Amino acid sequence: MTTDQGPNINVSQSPSSKSAALFQEALNAEARQDYFEALSKYTASLSLDGNQVPTWVRIGKIFLRTMKYQQARETMEFVLGMDPHNVDAIYGLAISYFYLGKLEEARAFIDQAVEMQPDNATYAIDRANIYSISQPDPERKRQLYQAWGQCFADPLARQSPPLLNNRNPDRVLKVGYVSGDMRDHAIAFFMEPVFRHHDPSQVEVHVFSTAMQEDDTTAHLKSLVPHWHDVSRLDDDALFKLIRSQQMDVLVDLSGHTYGHRLYVFARRAAPVQVTWLGYMGGTLGMQAMDYRLTDYSTDPIGHEAYYLEKLYRLECMASYIPPAHAPLVETPPMLQGNPPTIGCLNSSRKVTDRMLLLWKRIMEQRTDIQLLLQVQENSIDDAIHTIEPRLVELDMQLDRIIISPMVPLEEFMERGALVDVALDTSPVSGGTTTLHTLWMGLPLATLDAEEAVSSTTARTLAGLGYGEWVATSEEEYISTVLTLLENPQVLVDFRRQIRSRMQACRLMDYKGRCIELEKAYRRMWFNHLLGEDVFLDYQPFTADQKTKVTALREKFHRE
Repeated sequence: MTTDQGPNINVSQSPSSKSAALFQEALNAEARQDYFEALSKYTASLSLDGNQVPTWVRIGKIFLRTMKYQQARETMEFVLGMDPHNVDAIYGLAISYFYLGKLEEARAFIDQAVEMQPDNATYAIDRANIYSISQPDPERKRQLYQAWGQCFADPLARQSPPLLNNRNPDRVLKVGYVSGDMRDHAIAFFMEPVFRHHDPSQVEVHVFSTAMQEDDTTAHLKSLVPHWHDVSRLDDDALFKLIRSQQMDVLVDLSGHTYGHRLYVFARRAAPVQVTWLGYMGGTLGMQAMDYRLTDYSTDPIGHEAYYLEKLYRLECMASYIPPAHAPLVETPPMLQGNPPTIGCLNSSRKVTDRMLLLWKRIMEQRTDIQLLLQVQENSIDDAIHTIEPRLVELDMQLDRIIISPMVPLEEFMERGALVDVALDTSPVSGGTTTLHTLWMGLPLATLDAEEAVSSTTARTLAGLGYGEWVATSEEEYISTVLTLLENPQVLVDFRRQIRSRMQACRLMDYKGRCIELEKAYRRMWFNHLLGEDVFLDYQPFTADQKTKVTALREKFHRE
């Protein structure tokens, strides 16, 4: 979304000036993220002049920021009724449709926005993001991300002075993590065990947190990190200078193209080795200055190199997972407690396409006693119903068999095992952290297999845990998987009782082992940088040739 704050307008006592003054007060409230106050001021301004297109646009943007996507769509459509060529409204409709799961409409509007303003970096990258999630064409995704990079990111590298880091191959490496999600966010569940187990004899850990708001999770993560930098109020130039002054050897992006990213800092070449990890599975970042993507052979098998501009560095397992502290295990499925059999999708509702809703409708048609739980990405039940119900009606789904829930706090989310018998994954974008949370609750998952990482995360997770039979290769298999699970309640009971011990025994929860492997990866990337060639691109033991090159590198450093 755009983040412009609008013009500064002088106040006088004429009606138009009063309206302008209210508009400015609303902009100021937006800058403070006081969206309730901003809406109040914008509404007061419209009471003096109801045809203010900029005011309606700002209201639409607030609805987007506060996840009221149906209201955002309605507002932006109203704007286009007054001004058919308003590019802000066209872009706003693209984002609204995207989060409402209307991906074809989202593509049409974002294409129109980019055509109208080809030099707008936000439009260009959101076009790539929308296509990444809505179309299973990896080459098309790569082209769109690369087009953004060539126009907006790559030219920045030429403006930066050369790096002068100490070239000792074996010294303690300064590793920096850049993220806007060091808070109650999915990334925290992956990074907490990393921060806890980093070895100070190998790495000096820095975090550059771009998060505007902090919480208890932030405070906990801070306690684990020796060098924490709150950079939320630094622009890209200032952040680049700070990172350069700290002489990071390895700089790790944990956001990708998600909200709060600082990719333009990476584009300037802030560190000798730059890596992207975890934050964005949608495709390549599209920029020359990002050297590596941390992954594994399950997520990105041999051949996936063609999908990325980054070099793929494959770990044995690309992530660690730490469950939430509050995660009660309900050992008896709700259907065995006198409740109707319940299937539920706990993924973000932006991943719920009409195709998936129709697939779930087919399941419900085959068993008329099934009810469906949908968690909608809105903050209140009224907004959730307002957002999802028109889509359900349009698809002729039975509303009396559908439970609609808004977003809930994590503690309440982790109690969904008391409401759902079988969980439903989404396609073309599958669950990530939500999949792990869902499994930890004791809920079996049905998923569709796919080739790309963004579409196959759940499939790879299930296969790794020994539940590959729940990975369907067609919609018919998906339906059959769900119905078979519901017809065998003892399987559901056994799964709830066994899954946690199985997860605890797997690589995902071997925190120390994963961190040692990660530090070895950083060291090998550092060797690559010093050697000037890609000698190491996975976790495998050194070959004889690799040992020879490292020995020569060390001897050269000590001679110099």
